[in-house]
Amino acid sequence: MIRTLFLTLFFFFGPALLMFMLRNVILLLRIRSLARSQRSQPEVIDITPVDSNPAPRWFYVVAAVLGIASAVAGFIYLQAVDSERRQYVPAHISEQGEIVPGHWQSLPPAQ
Repeated sequence: MIRTLFLTLFFFFGPALLMFMLRNVILLLRIRSLARSQRSQPEVIDITPVDSNPAPRWFYVVAAVLGIASAVAGFIYLQAVDSERRQYVPAHISEQGEIVPGHWQSLPPAQ
């Protein structure tokens, strides 16, 4: 249950974080290209206030839709996967004196 919750949250926030990181990289590249183009121009100090440039609404909508779609897909996949009950058997020495490495062993079906 906890694993499903964590993975669902990961699949929800993961694409949104990637979209915002992509937006920031694009903005940094635009700033860098503007700085390169203005290098050759004379320096003029501009004191006019500049409006902040928030991301457009469609960007937030796309990030939210991708996050929700990924979260739903991950949740559905986790519910559809039939997990086999297994138990870890640690490394030990067999009756013949040989070392048996640790391994996973399937449990019998619960009755």
